Amino acid sequence: MKTRIKLHLIIYIAFAGLFMACENEIPYNPGQQNPQLIMNALLNAGQTENLVYLHLSEGNSIGRINEATLSLYVNDKQVESPQAISPEEYYGNMQNQLDKGQYEALLKSMRFKIFRLTARLQPGDNIRLEATAEGGKYHVSSQVTVPRPLQSLQVDTCTALIRQWGSMRAHRQYRITLEDLPNEKNYYRLEIVNNKDFRCVIYTPNEDENGDYIKDENGDYIYTITKDTVVNYRYTELINREDVILTDGHVTSSDDDENAMFPTNIENKYSIFTDNRFTNSSATLKVYTPLYDDNYDILQSLNYTRCYLKQNITVRVLSLPETYYRYLKALNCMDDEDYDEALMEPISLPSNVEGGLGFVGISSEIQYTIDMPDKKWGWW
Repeated sequence: MKTRIKLHLIIYIAFAGLFMACENEIPYNPGQQNPQLIMNALLNAGQTENLVYLHLSEGNSIGRINEATLSLYVNDKQVESPQAISPEEYYGNMQNQLDKGQYEALLKSMRFKIFRLTARLQPGDNIRLEATAEGGKYHVSSQVTVPRPLQSLQVDTCTALIRQWGSMRAHRQYRITLEDLPNEKNYYRLEIVNNKDFRCVIYTPNEDENGDYIKDENGDYIYTITKDTVVNYRYTELINREDVILTDGHVTSSDDDENAMFPTNIENKYSIFTDNRFTNSSATLKVYTPLYDDNYDILQSLNYTRCYLKQNITVRVLSLPETYYRYLKALNCMDDEDYDEALMEPISLPSNVEGGLGFVGISSEIQYTIDMPDKKWGWW
């Protein structure tokens, strides 16, 4: 059990496991001590920004990378060689939350490198990432092919009561209908993202030289905007226990989750699934998310004269290569409190990085966006 726990921690420090590069599944090797470069990336062809992470393994710990390069090849043609993101950019949101000494110490503590890719990737493209570190002392590469996205997606929603933690609570139910890509084995992932953007505005009344408030010709006070900022909240919680496809036939209820003394099912936290139950046909998934309609605590934390909320829900179905599906399935187990290596099969992570460690996955997506009614708060 100790070996698994150590590996679990290292996986999330480095965004992948410390596994030797190979086309097959390789179990964790606690005896591996030689420093190796780790490259990890979960790319999405539907996004204009993708991040690639480089770490240096030193046995069971993570070392410091002082210098590194990254190159992106698409169909054997080099299309991008980005610069590493600076510590100031990566930790920029912390500058106003720490004093100067703490912030400078945080910048110096950054031991890894992150690269931002902006090239648009297309289904069918052969993608190759090549990275070096410390003047070429370390060199790794990985190749993946962009899968085809689904061609159609239909989403219906309603409010429904489900049992959660001993009581009936209102949730948003989704019925998501999709058509399988024909004549091939397919792997998918479902994600529902609730985005809340709060625009906080502070209006300060204008004063004349005597300190009196200035009014316009209609007798209304004149204000100046002294704060105008947007605060984003992003939620991805998803309840999929009632869906046959997402549970692979092991449908459960809240009572099962709360009362099971000897759980044997691993929760599908990444909502991954195959087309085994609907090959060359359509399927409808049934899942739930919280309503996210309670804004009280958020509003209490914001300083504003008037606050505007724009909220949307994005339902995404990602097409995955088989290795990416297997990678997420392994992480499902490692991240599950109910996993017991004495009762369940041992876990192996797929690795597709040559010359080092890590995993590179790529997906393509189809999405459906629901815009919720705007809301506003303020004193006029």
